Amino acid sequence: MYYKTINVPIVLEVGEDIFVHLDDILKENHLYFKEKILVTSMELRDLYKSRLDKLSFEDILFIKGGSYDEALEVMNTITNKEVLLVAFGGGSIIDAVKLMANTLDLTYITVPSTLSNDAIYSPIARLLKDGKKQSFGVKAPLGIIADVNIIKGSPEKLLLAGVGDLVSNASAVKDWYLAHIDKGESINNFAMALASLSGNSVIPYTFNDIRSSRFIGDLANGLVISGLAMVLANSSRPASGAEHMISHAIDDLFPNRSTLHGLQVAWGHLLVERDFRKPENDYEKLMIFFERMKILDEIERNITFSNGEIDQIINRAKTIRNRYTILTKA
Repeated sequence: MYYKTINVPIVLEVGEDIFVHLDDILKENHLYFKEKILVTSMELRDLYKSRLDKLSFEDILFIKGGSYDEALEVMNTITNKEVLLVAFGGGSIIDAVKLMANTLDLTYITVPSTLSNDAIYSPIARLLKDGKKQSFGVKAPLGIIADVNIIKGSPEKLLLAGVGDLVSNASAVKDWYLAHIDKGESINNFAMALASLSGNSVIPYTFNDIRSSRFIGDLANGLVISGLAMVLANSSRPASGAEHMISHAIDDLFPNRSTLHGLQVAWGHLLVERDFRKPENDYEKLMIFFERMKILDEIERNITFSNGEIDQIINRAKTIRNRYTILTKA
């Protein structure tokens, strides 16, 4: 019989007050490293000092995150090649650690301080290089430890961005299937199913739920499964379609006006459903959900483009990468 072998995270822990049990979690999973280095921001170190003091790290490296050059600078201070990197922060910090670990061939785990996108378990890092955000292929983490009580303390805007990023899987899957029908692109039904199921996991919730442990747990698990879909497909296809290309176009054309990735993707998702997927689209359903989650409020506060600028964004999105989507047919 024939099977496909995929890498899955050895550790996936989602629960309350679990970060302080990091050492025990590693031992329970028979993971032993000569050294552990924490990579985080000074702000997070100060905010969670009492928790971090209970853990043993050979070193703490401080990073703002999101910058390719900064990641390289911090990376050059690491000399031990048998070290475990612990990325504690939001998507910007985690993406920087991804690049560091991939370049140095080190093992790393992610401990998200928020859930603003699928950075916690995806084979992609988005970093600012030469003044613009760029994507870098990286290896996925060894594990994820999502401390619900830490994530609960993150700003609402970040959590809503995470919802927007996860729900956009529905758009990405449509584009992947469209490429299969129109161009014969190969698809992986298992990866598509994982992407769809993970995206649907947060649909039942309302804005009033976003501080609940159950919502945080479902969002964290959903983002991890979304990342697993990409690992299985060996491509970002299951979670990145026209809506992501629109977000990348914003980063490229209007870097000084860009906002959270998840919010831009949510805006792109709405735009694609309304203007390009006629007559069968999910625009009304999406609007109802975004209104219920107050994602629409965040979009209106953070994303404002004229009709002419939207045309520019769409035109740039069509060419920003070689990927067949609904925009290709427009």
